Amino acid sequence: MFKDLIKNKVVISILSCSIIITSTYIVKASGYEAGSNMDPVVTKSYVDMKIDELAKNVNQVIEKINTGNQGNGTQVKPEAKPSNTLEIVSIKAGQSIILTSGSEIILRGGKGSIIDSEFGGIADLTQGVDLRKGYDAPANHLLMIPRSDGRGINAKTDCIFMVKGEYEVK
Repeated sequence: MFKDLIKNKVVISILSCSIIITSTYIVKASGYEAGSNMDPVVTKSYVDMKIDELAKNVNQVIEKINTGNQGNGTQVKPEAKPSNTLEIVSIKAGQSIILTSGSEIILRGGKGSIIDSEFGGIADLTQGVDLRKGYDAPANHLLMIPRSDGRGINAKTDCIFMVKGEYEVK
């Protein structure tokens, strides 16, 4: 009987200590601000607030880039970049259109012959072949210039092209 009494007191004292320690931590944790290092569980409003702050920062950076101001008083000069839109180009018989690397061209009307270089011809992306000097430029095929080394099309008759990228008419 005495053993049971001692056993019960030990169990009761362990439970009491556990309750006191747990209560202390609960009271201490309730004083932490949500989202702090001490309380990393965050609320939706906290996440939304941080996303809004990030969006403002991103918008400021984009605005600086668009205005060309990098924040240190220097102006950024825009680089010359090829146009990303198709341009309609008409050339007369005997003229040539020379394109730069990555430019695309489609012959829409007339007849022309390929101008190649020692490194190869013009890539016909529609048919999947390399067009070399002397070949007739196929109508309505997407042609791409792989290098800026004088490749293009010589007009046998008056021609109309759709061009994307940089070119020169000679």
